[in-house]
Amino acid sequence: MNDLGDMARDPKHRRRFEKLLYLACKRGDADLVVERLGWGIDPNCVFGMGTSPLIANIRASCPSVATVRALLKAGADATHIDQAGLAALDYARRKLAKLEAKPRAIVKSDSLDENDQLQLSDEEQAEVDAMRKEVGNDREFMRMWWQERLRAARRVFNDPAEVLAIVDLLETLPDSGR
Repeated sequence: MNDLGDMARDPKHRRRFEKLLYLACKRGDADLVVERLGWGIDPNCVFGMGTSPLIANIRASCPSVATVRALLKAGADATHIDQAGLAALDYARRKLAKLEAKPRAIVKSDSLDENDQLQLSDEEQAEVDAMRKEVGNDREFMRMWWQERLRAARRVFNDPAEVLAIVDLLETLPDSGR
């Protein structure tokens, strides 16, 4: 086994790789979901209470329509019913109803400036400087760190527009008439 795809399909390692997909879905990180699906991980793997990666994304605090699209494109079953008797569309509709019942302002991270660019505090900048000394000239590592930090700062929790887009997407699928 010399690549991640081989390991992801190996029965000894498969469950660990499925967990990586599940965690990326819960985080709403579409890029990681696409990457992990590319390893050959089953988009219909299930976890506790029959939760699929699709349901996990919708139930989490950062549901992402891009993640839902990636899962559906990879063959995720939108009609999968968990042990509570609910499918992804049911959870999306419930979440949307809750968000619409209690409207709240979308709060932007303090780490973002008026142009939506990352602005580090003095303390965090000191940590970055120390990390640069530790990793040396590893530009790729620093690029990845910066990209992840920016992604975290731009994350919006339970964005009603994102949940509405997920509901709309799932309602257009065949057999979505639940």
